[in-house]
Amino acid sequence: MLTRIAKTDYEQELRKFLNELKNRELNSSTQIGLAAVRLIKKLIGESKWTTAGELLEILKKEEKSLFECIPNETNVRNIWKRVIKIIKDESVVIEQRNQTQIDSLQGNLFQSNICQNLSLSHNELKPIMIEALSEIIIELESAVASIASQSVEHIYENEVIFTMGKSQTVEAFLKYAARKRRFHVIVAENAPYLDGHEISSNLQKAGLDVTLITDSAIFTIISRVNTVIVGTKSIFANGGLKAHTGTHSLALAAKHHNIPLIVCSSLLKLSPEYFANTNNLPELLPCDDVLSSNFQPNLTVLNPSFDYVPPELVNLFIFNTTKTAPSYVYRLIREMYAIEEDEDEFF
Repeated sequence: MLTRIAKTDYEQELRKFLNELKNRELNSSTQIGLAAVRLIKKLIGESKWTTAGELLEILKKEEKSLFECIPNETNVRNIWKRVIKIIKDESVVIEQRNQTQIDSLQGNLFQSNICQNLSLSHNELKPIMIEALSEIIIELESAVASIASQSVEHIYENEVIFTMGKSQTVEAFLKYAARKRRFHVIVAENAPYLDGHEISSNLQKAGLDVTLITDSAIFTIISRVNTVIVGTKSIFANGGLKAHTGTHSLALAAKHHNIPLIVCSSLLKLSPEYFANTNNLPELLPCDDVLSSNFQPNLTVLNPSFDYVPPELVNLFIFNTTKTAPSYVYRLIREMYAIEEDEDEFF
């Protein structure tokens, strides 16, 4: 029997986490990811469980109730799924069925029966989980620096780089490249919130040559650009992006002129979901941010919170540990989340 989680620090941490998300006090995906890991550590530490199977049930139950409250926070769900995958990996027992050799491009493999031993005890599993969560924290904290260090492989002398949307990862990427390369950056202002003003100011203060343009000038300017580099809110299982509003138009313009589009992202943002899931439809932000309702009361103004960018418009993903084409994203997701063939939770 599973014991209910006591109303202790976990519930206080949960309320704090939900309030911070609601009030937009967590300003980056890294901050959201770190807060989610702290929440899971509280849950594992304070809930009463004796085996890996019981811990999995607790995590799945809390996941279901949590994401009914925050269905659009895919990065939090990704952290949750990674922790579940770690538990399953630690519970795997491999039994060699036979030694029949199988031809493989990678070499010689042997058929195995892989099953899970979910009776792994509390004393055996808890220290493993503490260490694994600590490794996730280190990965999250170092992700931006790891991505930025790859910038000199993709930005060359005297190039013109285009970017859009507020992204700490892209900002760090460009600043790192500027240490060894001289290049020009064009930034779209990204109305109505004008995030481009902030990133262009930050880049200029770091000594980069920057030009800020209006969103309407993107198609006019894009033909002069060598590479488009953007960040993203999330990456779907097919390699599509949940990106800043306006990124889809930018990607179409880049495709029209055969200009490569590079996406800088941590592995945290890889999601096993598809955009076709109705839960992923864009949340609509206040229309007054675009046009005051007093201007025309009968006018309907839509202000979506993100753009979906299909994978065929993306050339390359740069992650903190690897870089890959959109066609390889699904394999990375299977490695990260250990999705079974008969599991249709996301597919």
